[in-house]
Amino acid sequence: MLWVWDPATGQVMHANAAFERFWGFGPDHQRGPDVFLPQIHGDDRERVRQRREALAQPGAADCNEEYRVIQPPRPHDLVLQSRTAWLRENAFAMRGPGGELRIVHIARDVTWQLDTTARLRAEINRRTDAERNLSDATERLQALIATANDAVVTIDAQSRIIDWNDAAERMFGWSRTEALGKLLTELIIPSEHRPLHNAGIERFLRVGDAPIFNRRVETTALRRSGEPFDAELSVWPVRTGDDYTFSSFIRDISRRKAAERALADSEAKYRTVVENVNEGILVTAAGRILYANPRALALTGLDEDTAKSRPFIEFIHADDRDLVLNNHLRRLRGEQVENHYQFRVLHTDGDTRWLEISAVVFEWQGTPATLNFLTDVTQRRQTEQDMRSALERERELSELKSRFVAVASHEFRTPLAAILSSVELLDDYGDRLPAEERKEMLSMIKTGVARMNDMVDQVLLTSRLESGRFSFSPFPLRMPDLLVQIAAEMDSAHPQASRIAMDCDGVDAPRQVDSQLLRHILMNLLSNALKYSPPDSAVTCSVRADGDRLHLRVTDQGIGIPPADLPRLFESFHRGTNVGNIQGTGIGLHIVKECVGLHSGTIEVDSQPGAGTTFHVRLHAPAA
Repeated sequence: MLWVWDPATGQVMHANAAFERFWGFGPDHQRGPDVFLPQIHGDDRERVRQRREALAQPGAADCNEEYRVIQPPRPHDLVLQSRTAWLRENAFAMRGPGGELRIVHIARDVTWQLDTTARLRAEINRRTDAERNLSDATERLQALIATANDAVVTIDAQSRIIDWNDAAERMFGWSRTEALGKLLTELIIPSEHRPLHNAGIERFLRVGDAPIFNRRVETTALRRSGEPFDAELSVWPVRTGDDYTFSSFIRDISRRKAAERALADSEAKYRTVVENVNEGILVTAAGRILYANPRALALTGLDEDTAKSRPFIEFIHADDRDLVLNNHLRRLRGEQVENHYQFRVLHTDGDTRWLEISAVVFEWQGTPATLNFLTDVTQRRQTEQDMRSALERERELSELKSRFVAVASHEFRTPLAAILSSVELLDDYGDRLPAEERKEMLSMIKTGVARMNDMVDQVLLTSRLESGRFSFSPFPLRMPDLLVQIAAEMDSAHPQASRIAMDCDGVDAPRQVDSQLLRHILMNLLSNALKYSPPDSAVTCSVRADGDRLHLRVTDQGIGIPPADLPRLFESFHRGTNVGNIQGTGIGLHIVKECVGLHSGTIEVDSQPGAGTTFHVRLHAPAA
């Protein structure tokens, strides 16, 4: 390209077509001073500006230089992006016809030359580096093979050894000199493996494939002494010209295999112990059972697949799930948790079993887990419960004896004192007393004896009930007939029996009842109603039917029962705190409770101190 410009105005006076194609403008654009400088590369701009200013000075020498130009994208470019071009330029000053100064530039785009040179130089450098790296890599590879811990052995297609490193010498006992040129099959391969080795190479040479190549294989090899040992090898073929060589890394794994066998033996022993121990052993993680020994499965009756398929919390009794889950989560968080505690599990046969657990946190296959030891304590808890029940029963018996002694000493002393007093009077003054007084004293003796006999009968009846010698024996019976008999017995046994009013409703048909139990129930309730109510007040006894049940209700208008006495009302020898001097043993209501229970019934009481008492008895008594 060629262009001429006026240094006085900076205007381009003349430019050829090549100039316009490169710069994108011509003389007709009337560009101002420094028209080129904005497009010159920033690193070259100042140098170019100074050279052009020097050309405008008188006597300036020609200028030859190279610089870079940033060409903006052209509308017809396929890719709209700037381009950096190299220009090689020759510039000189000259005078026009009128003596005016002009600067002439002749320039060539030499970008391609510089790029080609740079690429050529880079390619030469790359190849030089590659050759150097190849040489270094070859040296490193040779050093690596020579110092490798694994034996490196190379053979040709006929199985003759062509390379044998130091590790191979140590492993097999043959020196490199002794091994080179020997057949590999005769040197280190056991006789039983030699046919497979030869067949593998033959197949590869024939079809280009063999199952032993390019993968790790465990086998056995021979030392110089003839001793076989476990080895791991990997073999790969290498094409050299028209032939193949086969190289292999061989590692002595006899120690590892021995350790694996020892570990397998140890695991087998521990597994035998774990699977036959009397404790259940569970491994749990993320709410699931990962392992369960046979004893642990037997505690719930589950099979292994079912146990592992569902969250372990499902197998725990609903009332204990919060306890177990809370302890499990706290233990995983590293918090202090009670090491031994008990909970219930649901067995597939429907039983509930008590287990005692001891657990520790450990890692199972890279996951935080808990190792749980489970012991079936159902029988132990039952034994403990039986012992507590026995102790409670013994305590109750002790309290019963104490109450019996207290009641007996009081209730027996009164009639005994009356009997003794009457006997002494009869003994001292019997022949002088009128007949009526002697008869009265004898009556008092008989009354005291009857009272004591009645108390003894009640104690014996209580003993029979508690020992289980009293049974439920129902037979068809009309309730009105039974009530008539009871009314007659009350008339003969109690002077105020006339206060009792009896009522029957819908019980004419025979019912399956135990008359003896029913007699004890009504006789005791009616006797208490008469005893603890005023002589002029009424006592009512009503009987009505309700399907297969009988509803007995006995009501009085007596002293009532304090609320504090209601919880112990049916205990033996317990009496209300408001009975005062009213005679009684505290046995009657206990007998009533036991008889109601034998008759498959219930008893309830409504009472207020000073406002009377009502007993509601409901018995199972279907129509006959």
